[in-house]
Amino acid sequence: MSRTEEINKMTENVYKGILDQFNPSLKNFVTMGKHYEKALTGVTVAAKGYFDALVKLGELASDSQGSKELGDTLFQMAEVHRQIQVQLEDVLKLFHSEMLTQLEQKLELDIKYLTATLKKYQSERRSQSESIERCQSQLKKLRRKSQGSRHPNKY
Repeated sequence: MSRTEEINKMTENVYKGILDQFNPSLKNFVTMGKHYEKALTGVTVAAKGYFDALVKLGELASDSQGSKELGDTLFQMAEVHRQIQVQLEDVLKLFHSEMLTQLEQKLELDIKYLTATLKKYQSERRSQSESIERCQSQLKKLRRKSQGSRHPNKY
């Protein structure tokens, strides 16, 4: 294998390595991020149920004379929990819009770009190889003609 062929093979292997290994790993990362987002959404739904239960317990405790302080404490807990939940929902929206969506779009663009670049490289390489082969063939013909000729300098 010539040095040029080795370099060509290594170049193609770099492109294929990115397309066959790195990008699928990145796709898997995006998929896991979506599963994480879905799990957090489930936690949000469960947390809202918990929040509602805390509020009801606080209302019940506030209605009785002996547990008024307990009711107030439960209301405070519910308010803190609600604030945390709102922050979590905001972070979840940002996670989706700024990370997952952006990463997914960039990944698709990267795959298209790498595929097109690899095809262009292979096409140019093929064209150059064919051109070199043609030139070598013409050179061989000229050498044969010059060897059998009385005027080799002519060729």
